[in-house]
Formats: sequence, structure tokens, C-alpha cells
Amino acid sequence: MKTLFRIEDYIVKAEKGIVVFLIAAMVLLSFMQVLLRIIFHSGIVWLDPLLRHCVLWAGFTGAALAARYSKHFALDLCSRFAPVKMRRHLEIFVALCTSAAAGFLFYAACRFIADEASSGAVAFYINHFAVKGCFAEFIIPVTFALVIFHCLLGIFRPEDQAEENSIEAANCAEGEIMTVNENRKEAAE
Repeated sequence: MKTLFRIEDYIVKAEKGIVVFLIAAMVLLSFMQVLLRIIFHSGIVWLDPLLRHCVLWAGFTGAALAARYSKHFALDLCSRFAPVKMRRHLEIFVALCTSAAAGFLFYAACRFIADEASSGAVAFYINHFAVKGCFAEFIIPVTFALVIFHCLLGIFRPEDQAEENSIEAANCAEGEIMTVNENRKEAAE
């Protein structure tokens, strides 16, 4: 099990790197496109479709990251009002339901990619090079596979140290804010 958690850590690092790279690239390329349009009154024709696909990739990769940290769509209302003893069972139920839904979507995404490949659809052209739709949209089934992986592994994951540290940091920050507010009240009196 430790090996799976280690593999997941590497996958998460790669996902984070991909998201950071894509967002930085989108900002820089968009800025360059705006400058080209202002200064030269024209831009790079294929850049806008490329940026749209970068948004697709960044969004889907972010969705896989959200599944890893259990920040995806969940029945949060039920878990907040449920007794403490039931919360872990609800988390497992949500992870299994999420994995099942992602499994159906994975199957549909694979069919979609197969249809795109068989039709020979072109997503966009970079000069004379045609970027096939099946390659540009390959992130869709990959993301659903990662969501399944993260959710199912999350069932066996012990409480995250990072989450505990973030809760402690938030509590510490709340304490500091309360102390500052109390000091302000005393100074005002």
C-alpha cells in the first residue's frame, strides 16, 4: 500500500506541475497574442484554439487534483451534520459513488476519443501541422481514470498530515487574529 501512496505522490506532483505550467503558458501566450494584435494588428491564428485546449487540460488536471484532496463534488452537507462515527462511512460511500460515476464517464470518454480518432477530426492547425482532436482531448479519459485512482486510494489513506497541519495553521491564525482584536479593544478603552 505504501508503494501505491508513493506512486500517487509522484502523480500528484506531476499534476501540480502540469497545472502550473499550463496556467503560466496560457497567461504568457494570451498576453503575447494581445500585444501582437495591438502592435501588429494581427495575431497567431492557431493560438486561440491552442489556448482553449490548454484551458481544457488545466481544468481537467485540476479536477484530478481536487479528487486527490477530496475537494471534488461531495455530499458535504450530510457529512457536516452526521455523527462523528458515521463520517468515515459517509466518506467511503462518497468515494465509491464518485468512482462509479467516474467509471461511467471514463467509458464514455474512451468512446468519444475512439470516435474522434476514427473520424480523423482535426482540433486545430499549427501552420500545416494538423493536431488531431483525439490527441487534444486525450486528457478527458485520463482525468476520469485519475479520479477513480485517487478516490479509491483515498478509502485506504490515513488522515493526511498536510490537512492536519493546515487545520493547525488556521487555528493558530485564528488565535492570532483574536489576540490582535483583543489588543485593539484594550487600546481603544
